[in-house]
Amino acid sequence: MPHPLGEVALLVATGRDAPDRAALDEMCAALTARDVAFRRAAVGGDQRAVAAELHRVAAAGTRLVVMCGGQRVFRAAVEALRAGGAATEQVVLGVFPGGRSHDFAKSFGLDANPRAAALLLSSDRVMRVDLGRAVVATAGGAARTHLVVNDAVVGLGAAVCRKNTILERVPRIGPLTAWWATLVSYRPRRFDVDMTFAEWHDDAVQVRIANGQFAHDGLHVSPLALPDDGAWDVQVWDGPVHLPFTLQPRMLLGEHLPHEHISQWRQKRVEVATAKPTPVAVDGRYVGTTPAVFELDPGALRLKI
Repeated sequence: MPHPLGEVALLVATGRDAPDRAALDEMCAALTARDVAFRRAAVGGDQRAVAAELHRVAAAGTRLVVMCGGQRVFRAAVEALRAGGAATEQVVLGVFPGGRSHDFAKSFGLDANPRAAALLLSSDRVMRVDLGRAVVATAGGAARTHLVVNDAVVGLGAAVCRKNTILERVPRIGPLTAWWATLVSYRPRRFDVDMTFAEWHDDAVQVRIANGQFAHDGLHVSPLALPDDGAWDVQVWDGPVHLPFTLQPRMLLGEHLPHEHISQWRQKRVEVATAKPTPVAVDGRYVGTTPAVFELDPGALRLKI
């Protein structure tokens, strides 16, 4: 039967964010078998390219847009929806990673095999999920606001993201090198973390602020995070500086919690300050330094699930 939201637009990423072609073809075949009408359009990973195509299909009356590819292009689509105003307010966003890294999709089981993905996309179920905002200091001292789809980290994890941004330009240099290069010089520092109903004023290694449950390409870092409950999952990591790295094998199944060096809360607003500027990363990208403020917009995204 026809899809309850009408014809579906599949925006297929190209380049490094592109889904596996065989997986995409299998998903499309499964949609056809369910009598779901769809159109495919290729889009680059550039923010402007994604926004332009999304606005084009929205103007044509399309209500369900499915981003096919990695988390980076999904973020670009969410940003386009947020900036689109009335032109995109009726759009429901779907996701098909197609084998690409997508921590946010994994929280909902949307990193499914192609046939399972087609089953989810052909249903009429829509979920409202939260989106976050991070106000972060820039190199010049001015504050800048960033969309937070999946998670943010202040401290060690963000320093690794910053190092990885530099090292990824060098062939055969991976994230593991970024971890080791950062751990050599990183030291715990005093964090002043003021939250809605709690606070932390002591030395720590990092602060994690999560909307989704997964990070670092599939590690179950925040098992208690619920992207539709209007609250952040906040973790303050103290103790040995190597802990966020050495606990990663246990994070595969979320078995690192509870832990004596990880304090955890559910909070609506988080403000992080440090004596010296400390790196901040959003959705795996280095974006600036402290001071930083994190707030949530409950139910801001209509997600096909």
